[in-house]
Amino acid sequence: MMQHRAMTGTLVGSFKPECFEDRMRRITDSLLDEGALATVNCRINGGCAPWFALRVWTGREKTVENTLDVMGIRSLVPMRKGPDLRRRHRVIEGSMMPVIHGYVLVQMMPKAEYLAGLQGVEHAIDVLGGCERPMRISDKEVSRFNAMASNGAYDAEKVVGLILGAGERVEITDGPFFGLTASVVTPNRKGRGDVVVTIRLMGGDVPVTVPLAMLRKL
Repeated sequence: MMQHRAMTGTLVGSFKPECFEDRMRRITDSLLDEGALATVNCRINGGCAPWFALRVWTGREKTVENTLDVMGIRSLVPMRKGPDLRRRHRVIEGSMMPVIHGYVLVQMMPKAEYLAGLQGVEHAIDVLGGCERPMRISDKEVSRFNAMASNGAYDAEKVVGLILGAGERVEITDGPFFGLTASVVTPNRKGRGDVVVTIRLMGGDVPVTVPLAMLRKL
């Protein structure tokens, strides 16, 4: 009787090549996992990894923060109370909103490949300053910034008494842009609320909306 030899190999059509998007997602996830582990080990050994500002889509700050939290990456979006709404003699308290729209603070070991991996997170755009020479934020400043936000220092209705006109020069006193000088774009003569400024970064002017309470007139 004729015996059939056992067939080995892969069935034709059963192998599906990895597409570019899946490969890049796999690489990104691997880098972020490695970066998260390195950051945790740094804290366990008594060190303290620096923080960076990750630019994200406006309105997606908390979504990105939650995504990074699931990945084991420490991140933070300091929040404040937004402006009150006045409707037919009623005052509706403002809802909570990020202190600075479009940014998530991330603690990560300062390796370019780890920071580049952050750009693969959905709704993320880039790291402030670039992955090779990013702007670092100390753990002390992040803690101070978050504490001030929690205590209402940046609430939209808080009166700070600062009057600014377009073109005036100011210094940013808190947060990811701490110590940088900026130029006022939109004047604010109410002494409370926000103002749009431009900051000179990497050879270009970056517009940012910040609370008046974060500014000092030069």
